[in-house]
Amino acid sequence: MKKCLALFLSLVLVLSLGSSLADDPPLKQALIDAAKTLEPSKELYFENGLEISAMGMIFNNYPTEFDGCYLWPAVEKLTNTRITVDWRVEDNYSTQVATVLASGKLPDLLTAGAYGVSNLVNEGAILELDEYLDLIPHVVAAVGEDRMAKWRQADGHIYTLPTIVNVPGSQTVMVRKDWLDALGMSEPQTWEDWIALWRAIKANDLNGNGDPNDEIPLALEQGATGERSMASLLNAFGIRASSDCQFCVLDDGTYTMVYEHPRYPEFLAAVRDLYAEGLIDQEFATRTQAELFTIMDSNKVGTCMTWAERCRISANALRDLGDEDALWEAVPPITGPYGDQMTQEREAVSSVWCITIAAKDKIEDILRFFDWWFAEEGNNLYNYGIEGVSYDMVDGVAQLKPEMVSNGFVDYRQSGCEFEPFGNEWQTNAFMQCLFAGQPMDALDAPSAEFYSGLAIINNGKYYSMPQTIATEEYTEYRAELIQTGVCTLRDQCIAGQISVDDFFASYKTLKDRGLQEVIDAGSAAYALLSGK
Repeated sequence: MKKCLALFLSLVLVLSLGSSLADDPPLKQALIDAAKTLEPSKELYFENGLEISAMGMIFNNYPTEFDGCYLWPAVEKLTNTRITVDWRVEDNYSTQVATVLASGKLPDLLTAGAYGVSNLVNEGAILELDEYLDLIPHVVAAVGEDRMAKWRQADGHIYTLPTIVNVPGSQTVMVRKDWLDALGMSEPQTWEDWIALWRAIKANDLNGNGDPNDEIPLALEQGATGERSMASLLNAFGIRASSDCQFCVLDDGTYTMVYEHPRYPEFLAAVRDLYAEGLIDQEFATRTQAELFTIMDSNKVGTCMTWAERCRISANALRDLGDEDALWEAVPPITGPYGDQMTQEREAVSSVWCITIAAKDKIEDILRFFDWWFAEEGNNLYNYGIEGVSYDMVDGVAQLKPEMVSNGFVDYRQSGCEFEPFGNEWQTNAFMQCLFAGQPMDALDAPSAEFYSGLAIINNGKYYSMPQTIATEEYTEYRAELIQTGVCTLRDQCIAGQISVDDFFASYKTLKDRGLQEVIDAGSAAYALLSGK
């Protein structure tokens, strides 16, 4: 009966959330109407118009149609530029790019995705931008001199237009504080403390549903392609991994794969033991991010590492289901057996658009548009919307209307602000206003305060700048076969006890002989070129 009631309440919550998400944000239509009345920009206006076609990846439920939000009509009214994007989903995106290339009908802009910028370069499909940097000074300034290496590709050249996020925090380790309290335990400080906590979570029916075996002490996620599932534990062993957890830079400055790190054998053995004892997610190899969120909201997870905003979202979901004391507490990174405590800094510079050879005759106009897009007028449009409608200027600082941020990032993004799939530079001011939902810090409820802590407080001083996953030709060629379904699968089999640690490294050596060593060597050479070492 108790389980049936929980299922019923869950269904009611899902239906109510679906209904609320279907409703337009308060100012969405007002922004669209205002966009249609804008006067031409004094900074940039193409008298004869500029048409830009593009194919890219959409995500996070951003509006896809031209009239779906204020952004594209506003761009057209201000600059007389019409941008038509063929939005595709991430699944099988590489195949979709290959199909477009084979057709010979390229758009002006193309997101490379997993297909790889280097492959597009080799096929002569995109244009090098090095000689045009003087046309995009605002883009160059947004990247910054100290981050130029992360904008360049493996051959040292620039082929992409970036997106910039100047906020170091993104993900955090988090613990169910109410479960900690129920156990009479304090926030873990050492590796031994963490193991003791995971054992206590496993040994107790903390969600009170009568099933002593459904709590997950440390939940993990595989990432989009299965590569990333061990980020929090790699960090605990002092392995400073790339975003996909496949590459690292050793203490002597060597760029290589994480499997070459001197502590990796010990890491693998330790995680294997945690799995055997049932302390880490038994479905780590297949659990997607969406599934992680579901089990968090289903009262089954004791600790995890994910986006800091889940501190608020998941706690509120649990409270809505009747668990009034539910609270996810953002805590510092897991401390490893050697005392290492670190976490990945958000990747500030990401590649978005390549300009294809189809746009060769109008590349300068396209770059002029993107320089306007990264300058004050375009940047304000991206971050804040339309002055007087979604924000006001107060003492020279943009202040978003309460209606835009009262629901945090949700209404803000659904209205079209910070349209991440298209990219620009997300201003810290806009980010913080969404984070605080328009409230002063002391007015935040407990879940929101933990969200803020995980994003901007608790991890300070523990970030490391992630080494790049350098998309060399070798990496692009062998990624699917030798990394995603190769060494990652071997890693998962070893952790699950299907093969030994020695067997893992023997098979890993075979993969190196089949081409993985070429990936390592090419990455090392590219790293030396990009870093000037």
